[in-house]
Amino acid sequence: MPPLGARRPPHRRWPRRAVRSVLLAAILVPLTVLSTGPTTAQATPTSSARLEDQLDQLNREADQLVEQYNQSNEALKRIRRSLKGLETQASGAEADVRKLKAVLGARASAAYVQGAGSAVAAVLGSDDPAAAIARVQVLELLAANDGDLMDQLGVAGKALGERQRDLVAAEKAQAAEVDRLAAKKAEVERAADKTRALLARMRAADRSSVPSRPSGPVAPPPSGGGGGGGSASAVVAYARAQVGKPYCYGGSGPGCFDCSGLTMMAWRQAGISLPHSSASQYNVGRRISAGELQPGDLVFYYSPISHVSVYIGNGQRISATHTGDYVRVQSLGSSIVGYARPNG
Repeated sequence: MPPLGARRPPHRRWPRRAVRSVLLAAILVPLTVLSTGPTTAQATPTSSARLEDQLDQLNREADQLVEQYNQSNEALKRIRRSLKGLETQASGAEADVRKLKAVLGARASAAYVQGAGSAVAAVLGSDDPAAAIARVQVLELLAANDGDLMDQLGVAGKALGERQRDLVAAEKAQAAEVDRLAAKKAEVERAADKTRALLARMRAADRSSVPSRPSGPVAPPPSGGGGGGGSASAVVAYARAQVGKPYCYGGSGPGCFDCSGLTMMAWRQAGISLPHSSASQYNVGRRISAGELQPGDLVFYYSPISHVSVYIGNGQRISATHTGDYVRVQSLGSSIVGYARPNG
């Protein structure tokens, strides 16, 4: 211990590089790569560039999960529409059965009141036998019709039973789909949490080392350039208006979007209905080449497809990027697998 009053030696600061190394090491808690693809980025990153690569891999895996979530949601909507149709059919079949039972009940009551010999007595006691015989023939025809009605009742009852079984099966399928959807949603949330944590730590370590991931939204460039008609102009105008809003999986606005939610809502402005799934959107309208690309067209990424953007001209696109980021203007970039024009 130095003598009282003596000056302490100056506190030695850690070099900036050492601090950054410690922070990077703290980030390198092993990330369990999700089950949607092969395990990658397991090596310990020694630079922000490698850390950024690891983040890109995690984002791509999250994109795949979001795509599966959206496809599951579309399947769930189809099941619910089928359920509604089956319920309508079942209600109609039940109404048919009730009507047939009412008719048969009325006929049976009339036959019971009149008795089995009423037809013969009516002919023998009638002042006009010909008219009485005609009435008997009508009764015989009604009896035959009763037999037909019984057959119809049996057919209607069988159809009702089949529809009810279909309804039960659809309900079970829906329940299983809901469970699968909930599990997939939880998986996406875990991926999103890891991405947020990784982004925050990386930016805290050295914001300047990741220029491709600014902390705030990127303002859209001025309008102009490119071709396209009035409907495509509405698509581009809507996409531009969303720039700066946060990304959220399963989002379709107005406060936040995922990639296919943004393109779905953008094309809705042009009167085109798209599914909330980037892979499914690729099958809507007409597929085009890179040389045909015009503002409003959709650009698809990765194999299998798990990301989609709106082309706005001049080699740029608007995209809802990934968890922790915003809807932003970007260059077309790489990993493109196709282009499509939803209005043909």
